[in-house]
Amino acid sequence: MLTRVCTRLRNKKSLTWTAAKKKIPKRPGIYEYIERKRNGKNDTRYIGRSKNLDRRLHEHLQPGRRERQYANRKLQAIPLKNLRVKWFETKRPKKYEGNVISCYKNKFGDVPEFNKIRGTHK
Repeated sequence: MLTRVCTRLRNKKSLTWTAAKKKIPKRPGIYEYIERKRNGKNDTRYIGRSKNLDRRLHEHLQPGRRERQYANRKLQAIPLKNLRVKWFETKRPKKYEGNVISCYKNKFGDVPEFNKIRGTHK
């Protein structure tokens, strides 16, 4: 099951924030923010979960909202033209978020940079 969940997000195509923001569903799921670097490489910055993907993905990028949260501040610092996002819907996002982060850690040796501050992922 773990592999299937990880593959599900990994196989999704990431979209630019501009293209994605009108397509994001108002349903529960797992999401991933990706920064497109100057050298053309993509770097996963944050993996999260939400009961409402549309609300949560927009919330991360609203200045003044939850700006004390480390991930929000860091995501807001990335130029929107370099920000990409992908997601998959699931009725049990809380169950699968940890699995997806564990898969990322197994593949790359560490959790995404903006997930580290939470203290639950080391």
